[in-house]
Amino acid sequence: MAHEYGKETLSLEFKSDLKRLPDDDLLDDVQHLDAVVALANSDGGTVYLGVEDDGTPTGIDKVHQDAVGLSAMIANRTVPPVSARAQIVGTEKTPVMQIDVPKSRSVVSTKSGKVLRRRMKVDGTPESVPMYPYEIA
Repeated sequence: MAHEYGKETLSLEFKSDLKRLPDDDLLDDVQHLDAVVALANSDGGTVYLGVEDDGTPTGIDKVHQDAVGLSAMIANRTVPPVSARAQIVGTEKTPVMQIDVPKSRSVVSTKSGKVLRRRMKVDGTPESVPMYPYEIA
């Protein structure tokens, strides 16, 4: 069965919002920010929040539907700041947050110093992995 968002690739990442965080802060879930950093350090791409790994849209919680706030939070928690563009897509019943991440001209890290990049695993699925000093040109 083909799903609406296809499958994850080096430039496409899906993140579920089914397990809503108690403090309502979307980027306190480190994986969301990690995906943004890894994409910025690779060729850029898109993160869809509210989409399961198989491409099925399940939606984002109402408290997570602030696209402007999310873009600002990403910029505030990355060094140098990543100018990601967030917008709500999908349907009214199943809203999904689309975060377009540009390729960075310099190496990007989280505020805590985590540097990641995207790569393909042996099974053909993408993953975010640490970027080591010798990999930085």
